Order: sequence, then C-alpha cells, then structure tokens
Amino acid sequence: MTRKKIVIAIDTETALITPGNLAPKLVCVSWAVYSHVSDSIVTGILKEPADIKSQAMQWIKSAAEHDEVLLIGHNVSYDMAVLANACPELLPFIFAAYSRGNIQDTQIRQQLIDIASGEFWMNRRKGGYTLKALSEKHTEMRLSKGEDTWRLRYEELIDVPLKDWPNEAKEYAEKDAEVTYKVFIGQMKSPHCEGSEVPNDLEQAKAAFVLHLMACWGVVTDEQHGREFFAKTQETMNKNRRVLILSGLMREAGTKNLKEIRERVSKSLGRKAKTTKKGNVSTDEDTLLSTGDRELEALIDFSKAQKLDSVWKRYIEQGYDRKTPVQASFHCLVESGRTSCSKPNLQNPHRATGLRECFVPREGYLYVACDYATLELCTLAQVNTWLFKKCNMAKKLCEGVDLHLHFASQMLGISYGEASLRFKAGDKEVKKSRQIAKVANFGYPGGMGAKGLSKFAKGYGQDISVEQAESLRDAWFRAWPEMKDFFKFVSLVVGQEKGTIKQFLTERVRGQVTFTQACNSFFQGLAADGAKAALFEVSRRCYTEPESKLYASRPVMFIHDEIIIEAPETSASDAADELAAVMRFEMKKFTPSVPIKTTVAMMDRWYKDAEEVRDGNGKLIKWTPTLDD
Repeated sequence: MTRKKIVIAIDTETALITPGNLAPKLVCVSWAVYSHVSDSIVTGILKEPADIKSQAMQWIKSAAEHDEVLLIGHNVSYDMAVLANACPELLPFIFAAYSRGNIQDTQIRQQLIDIASGEFWMNRRKGGYTLKALSEKHTEMRLSKGEDTWRLRYEELIDVPLKDWPNEAKEYAEKDAEVTYKVFIGQMKSPHCEGSEVPNDLEQAKAAFVLHLMACWGVVTDEQHGREFFAKTQETMNKNRRVLILSGLMREAGTKNLKEIRERVSKSLGRKAKTTKKGNVSTDEDTLLSTGDRELEALIDFSKAQKLDSVWKRYIEQGYDRKTPVQASFHCLVESGRTSCSKPNLQNPHRATGLRECFVPREGYLYVACDYATLELCTLAQVNTWLFKKCNMAKKLCEGVDLHLHFASQMLGISYGEASLRFKAGDKEVKKSRQIAKVANFGYPGGMGAKGLSKFAKGYGQDISVEQAESLRDAWFRAWPEMKDFFKFVSLVVGQEKGTIKQFLTERVRGQVTFTQACNSFFQGLAADGAKAALFEVSRRCYTEPESKLYASRPVMFIHDEIIIEAPETSASDAADELAAVMRFEMKKFTPSVPIKTTVAMMDRWYKDAEEVRDGNGKLIKWTPTLDD
C-alpha cells in the first residue's frame, strides 16, 4: 500500500429495497481493516445510531480531508447513499472524499480489469460482478447468497441490540466486509492494477455515486397523460390484432404465426429475403418494412404497441404516486466507457410519440435540459489534435463553423457563407445536403463502411445507396483529411484482428477490440469521461453547495451528452445557466484544443425537441410546443 496508510472496507445491511426507496433504512455497518499487531484482518459491526454516526463521520471526514484513509466497498455507491440518508450531514464529506479519490469500488475495479482483458461482456452475462463471484475469483472465502441466509432479513433486527443478534447474522455482515477487503487485495495482483489503483477507477466510482443518487431521487409521471397515452396504445394493439388474425399472421390466441409470416416475406422478396444464422427467413423490422406489405407492417405496429404496454406501462403507472418515483438502474460503465440504463431505459426510451411527455417534474419544479453540441465530433477533433497536431475538424470548430453545413457546402460546390444563408432561408437542397452530411459525420468516424452507412442513414430518414455512400465517403475524407491518418493509427494499434487501446487522459485500458470498436472508443470514451465529470460536479453543487444557483435542484436523467435536472421554478433560469456553464467548464478539461458549446431548455414535461428560448433580457424562459410541434 504505497498510496494510503489505512484501507477500511465497509458494508451496510439495510431494510429491503422497495419501490421508490433505493436507500432503505440502515440496520448496521460492518467493517474490516488490516491489523499490523495481529497480522490479520480485523472485523466489526456498528449497530447503534450514535456509534454509526460518530465512526462513519470520522472515517469519511478523514477520507475527505486527508490521504490517511481509503474507504472501499462493493457497489459502494449504495452504501454511501444509505449512510447519507441515515446521516444527511455526511453528504458533503462523502462528495469531498470522492473528489479526493478516497472512495473506491471493488465492483467497478473488476469491471475495468475485465474491460482491459476483453472479458467484460462475458463476465457480465454470467453475473460475474457480485461480491460472491469476486470472492470466488480472488479469495479462498465463499459467500452464501441463498434465501436461507440473513441477507434479506436484517429488517427484523432494526430494534434488536447487537448483543442479542444471532451469531449467523453477525457473521454474515462481518464476512461481507472481510471478503470486500480481500477482493481489493486480490485485485492488486492483476497486471492491469497499478499499485492500489486500476486506471480510471476513481473517476468511475465518482460517476457511479452520482448516478445512484439520481436513481434514488427518481422521476415522476403524469397520470392523466399516461392513461390517455396507453389507451391509444391499447387501441393500436386491438386494431392491428384484428388485421393480423384475419390475415392469418396471428392466431386467435394472440401468438404470431411465424410460418405464415415467413412465407409472406419470401413471396414478397424472393431471393432478396434476408435469412437468420439458422437459415430461416428473417422477420426483423427492416425486412418486414422492405416488403411493402401493409399487413406485415401491421405486425410491426402491433409489436411496438405491445412492447409499450408490456414494458413501459408498469413504470409509467408506478410514477403516478409521488411516493414511488420511477427509479431506473444506471450503470456507470460499459466497454466504451459510456453509461447504460435499464428498468426502464431512460437513455434510449421507446420512440413512440407521447411517451417522453408522460414524465413531468414534481410540483413547484421545472425540467432543465442541457446538452453538448456535436460532442463526439468535438472529442474526435481533440483526439486527432493530440495525435497529429493539425486537424481540420478542430480548426473549423475553433472558427465557429457548423461541421455538417461545412461538409454540405463542399458537396454542393458552394461557399460556406452561401450555404449558411441558404440554410437559414429554408433552402431545401442545402437542408437535405446538411442532413446527408450529418449521417456521414456521425457514421464514418467509427470505421463504418459504405454498406453500413447506407443502413445507418435510414435512421436519419435518408435513402442512400451503397454506391452513393462510397462517393460520400471519398468526399468526407476530402473534408476531413486527418481521418485517413486516424484510421491508419487505429489499424497500427489494433493490428490484424484485435488489439488493446489506452484511453487518452484517463488511461483506461480496453482489450480485445476490433478496428471499429477502437475507432469509436477513442472519441466516445473521451466524451463519456467528460460528461461524467460534469455530472459529478453538477450533483455536488445541487446537493452540497448552498451558494450555488444549482442548490436544491436535482439531476434526474443522464443521456450521454445531456443532463436533465429538476429545478425549483423560482430559480430554474439561473440554475439552467449555471448548469450549462459547469458542463462546458468540466468538458473543457477533456477537450483543451476545441471549443465546447451547449444548448439549454426549460420545460414543464420531457420534450425531446425543446429549444432554448430567452426573453428580451436574455433570461431563459419555458419552452412550450406549438401546434406544429
């Protein structure tokens, strides 16, 4: 231990998690620390509220103010939220300890180790990031997580003095802390661990904490809007179910007649029909749409409505009660360095018109949404600036040029000035060319080929043939000549098949990457790192800094390059301006050579298309959709 003097593993036992309560009542805190006197790991349990408050304050304050204490835990963001809920005065010190890098998470460390070795997805699918799984990997100890243990029963002991606890309950709690300590030591033997740290583990632990706080706060929904929305969904399902049953594509019981569906696809597309790996005719959405068969299209509409009804309805209904907000699970790390979200996926919700609008701020609050402008093109330009010094994309960004419009003007053979004037005037040719340029600018940096771009373009409502995509790619290289050097660099790093890359600044390692994965990781990962840093600082101000305009606001959604907060109506405009300023300032640490721009909007429900609107004095005001919207 060259970096710290004292490493303390902690674990909390709590009442059960219930809907709307991700930080349930604290029952006890178990701890483990190495004793030089006995040359062994010593464990203990804090049960009485006064003891917990006193000892936790001592540990966390030391971790916040000095480097003499390193606190570790497994999924420690949960433990910190529980402690903060039990002792709110701890929260500023928890943020400070995270800021100082004195709280680490064995779960995140293992994920980073596995990302470096290329084993992340395999282990994640196997559930390999539980404490039980890591104890088997790194220690001789074994944990029982069966229903017959005390794991789910600690609420029974809330009012029972520790001296009267069953030995099994004490042993279980202490063992969790001891195993966490041993896992931490075991992880240090990994070739991807440097001293007591895994590259990027401190930053990811910070992100995990504020993402969990955001989940704890949750989001609420509008009952009237929700009921109307799902009534329409049910109507769509019923209408299309009748069509499908009459056509033979669905049985009376409501199950799909796959044999009939495949025969219809084959009859429509013939030899052009796409097949699955098992050799069956594909029935995916793209294939069904390509048939032009209205009854097969009805199957798509039915499936989308069914997914809304079966997946989203229960979450929207839960949010009607302000005591049980929707609390999505945010995951701080996937292989690229980005975050993910589930149950429900608020980062990539169903695109059905009206679904987002079910989500509303609490009474007395407004939503404030701030997102970065073309963030991943900015981070791509930064990476190329670091690599090659000269970068046309960075140059244009510094000149304040719209990258999509710049490329569009080159495709049209006109000056950027003319393209800009025509675009502002609503010129359809320039508008279409800019949209095509946008497809190329977002598609090609990840190493996508012409065939892939042709398919990718459909998501932007553009029909681009493979031949046109090839020509577009040539023009794209002429606009951004540094990209040829970028692809050469990635090819050298990755090699013939798969290789290992190291992220700029954070030095996070990703192993067993393909060419396209490596291309995306360099700029996607940089964008994700900057956005997470911004979320942490925004959250810190919201929760702990009374002098901040963000104080008393609460982050509610994190959508890769966008942060949405609930802000008190009386201070929402000022909070919005500070939110945008913080996001730009934090991202600038990751893109020192490229300007960062943000757009911010204020709204009374979640609108995807909300825009920045200001009054004559420059004060942000609430955006309201028009009939055209």
